[in-house]
Amino acid sequence: MAHQKIDAHQPSTRSSGEAHFTQLLADRCRSFQPQLSARSFGFDSLSLRVIFIGESHQDFFTKAIAHRASPPLPNGLTVYVINHKTSGVMLPQPCWDWQQADGHGIIYGLAAGYSATFQQDTGVFTWIAHTEQLAFVWGTDFATVPEWERSFPFRYILHKWFEEQNRYVLVHAGAVGTTAGGVLLTGRGGSGKSTSTLACLQSRLQYAGDDFVMIDLEALFVHSLYNVAKLEPGNLSRFPALQPLANEYPATDGQKLQFYLHQHYPSVVTKGFPLKAIMLPHFTGGTHTSLRPATPADALKALAPSTLALLRADQRTFQKMARLVHQIPCFWLETGTDLTQIPEAIDSTLQSLPTDATAPC
Repeated sequence: MAHQKIDAHQPSTRSSGEAHFTQLLADRCRSFQPQLSARSFGFDSLSLRVIFIGESHQDFFTKAIAHRASPPLPNGLTVYVINHKTSGVMLPQPCWDWQQADGHGIIYGLAAGYSATFQQDTGVFTWIAHTEQLAFVWGTDFATVPEWERSFPFRYILHKWFEEQNRYVLVHAGAVGTTAGGVLLTGRGGSGKSTSTLACLQSRLQYAGDDFVMIDLEALFVHSLYNVAKLEPGNLSRFPALQPLANEYPATDGQKLQFYLHQHYPSVVTKGFPLKAIMLPHFTGGTHTSLRPATPADALKALAPSTLALLRADQRTFQKMARLVHQIPCFWLETGTDLTQIPEAIDSTLQSLPTDATAPC
């Protein structure tokens, strides 16, 4: 399939085509028998109702968000997960030209209110119809999707759903804290973000994620998305609490180990907490951990590149992150080899911050 990037904001006169495509696909899902029971998950203001079509391995899409299970709410977003191999459900004729997809599978030129992506390597197509409050995840055969994909289900859907709203933003960061408040831990790959997050597992600081979390920019609140802890196999010996689980979740194809914390250690996982600070881990090679002030520019430089790249996000997400780093204090977290000092340093800093701590604008 050839790819040619089209202007993301190119106007479209084919809104009826997108609506027709949505209606046809929804009708095919609703007529499928037997219908499986729906499962619901809450992400602050968003209720996600997930219905599986021909997919018996529901855990692939729900295990990482099990801690977000909630009763269904009215006016939520319904997501149909469709396994073509086991259901036979085909996609309708598309109303776009596949050359409107870029090299990452994002389909440009769609009418306002519609978003789509196709991952050629996994055969997974995702369609979001905002007005209809419907989304579809269609796969040729989910059994062939890499194991690491199960660590962030519906990430594209969540990002696109909240992208238009000024209040929320998904960011690539870890987050730990208590009911009184917590911190974002972010940085480029290899900076120690995951190590610093996982070092807090046996402390009083609870885990909200070490990959992606969602920020409420108005309430300054961190919302956990996924309960999956990720770790390089070579670092497993440094985390005794995770070692008994390694055989259950072996790493494949050079990927990180994945641990579903809500399943084994539900008490360490939190749905969220007030956001009090941003910390930028930096491994010094010494023994001790210390903190020093960082600037909003430092924090944005650590947070933005990976968030924008992994989400294929645009200027709207960047502007939200720029707002965030100017609202709360920022610190360099200079980490050492003694991992027990990391949660101690984070916790003591949190307790020293004023209740209404904000960064100067």
